[in-house]
Amino acid sequence: MFDIGANLTSSHFSKDLDVVLNDSLKAGVEKICITSSNLDDVKNAKKITEKYKNLYYSVGFHPHNAKDFKIEFLKDMSIYLDDPKAICLGEMGLDFNRNFSSKEEQILCFESQLSLANSINKPLFLHQRDAHEEFLSILDNYKFNQKLIVHCFTGNLSELEDYLKRDFYIGITGWVCDLKRGLDLRECINHIPQDKLLIETDSPYLSPRKKIRRNEPKFLIDVAEEVARLRKQTKESIIKSSYENSLNFFNLHR
Repeated sequence: MFDIGANLTSSHFSKDLDVVLNDSLKAGVEKICITSSNLDDVKNAKKITEKYKNLYYSVGFHPHNAKDFKIEFLKDMSIYLDDPKAICLGEMGLDFNRNFSSKEEQILCFESQLSLANSINKPLFLHQRDAHEEFLSILDNYKFNQKLIVHCFTGNLSELEDYLKRDFYIGITGWVCDLKRGLDLRECINHIPQDKLLIETDSPYLSPRKKIRRNEPKFLIDVAEEVARLRKQTKESIIKSSYENSLNFFNLHR
């Protein structure tokens, strides 16, 4: 399995990352992309990938952190993106759910990062929450040569159709296991083409197990199993296709 999004630089893993990664490998998670939400994350993620095999990282500024973004950061981001282990630009986008940064700050941060897209040949790792129309309005102003994914998709069928029309990939987390909050997502699962579906944990958040608060990459199997159940497919078929899709999305070759 390939966990395409895990926040391993989080303080939740500061004391036992070795154990967490060993457990994930035992659980069948062969590769992980560490999600970055600011330049400190990027720096720390790079260090982690230098220590562990089969780990990669993203380079990006999350909308929550947009208030701290500066245009001059783009130069540093470009340098990091030259690293073969830096396999995507993001996490970036819009989040109007809690507005830790103002809408204006988020839009500037998002558009600034999108300006890098034409100068790199790496996919875009996107975040959207409660900002669907604004999110698409911005993206539609650009032409991209690379692949895009809406990671941690939690939207409804109408939003999903908007993304699929644009040939986006879709990232599914443990949200799909939530019988209350995940109702819309659960209704969408059968509408995602097999070749566009990727799985992720978004660790340490969105645990698929109610009684375990800290999510870990080893719980990726829970996501695969629930997606398979809802799609009436075998667990093995979801594991195989999502892994191949991940390699394809990130332009990784064995």
